[in-house]
Amino acid sequence: MAVVDSEVADGPEERYTGLSDHESLGEDEGMLFVFENEDERSFVMRNMDFPIDIVFVDADGRITTIHEAPTEDGSDLTSYRGEAKWVLEVNRGYTDEHGIEEGDRVEIEYR
Repeated sequence: MAVVDSEVADGPEERYTGLSDHESLGEDEGMLFVFENEDERSFVMRNMDFPIDIVFVDADGRITTIHEAPTEDGSDLTSYRGEAKWVLEVNRGYTDEHGIEEGDRVEIEYR
């Protein structure tokens, strides 16, 4: 089991900026993107200083997709897609280190 202490991005501006204004994340830290409903989501690594894992979670709490996203030079951004109500971004390698896989169930405490 893994526990991630997350900042929350639940508004349009916070979701757009995401982690691009961070220089790094702590070992068990992340950012949780919260949406009103489940839908196909697309994320890019705009102005990111460090690589991350992008974890897409459906409305039932199941991981639908995990992407390993390296930093990019900004000229041609890769789009990372998945079905999700929530998207969790953590340090690159976090999901491998903790044995987290697509299909796993997560519990999200969001208030």
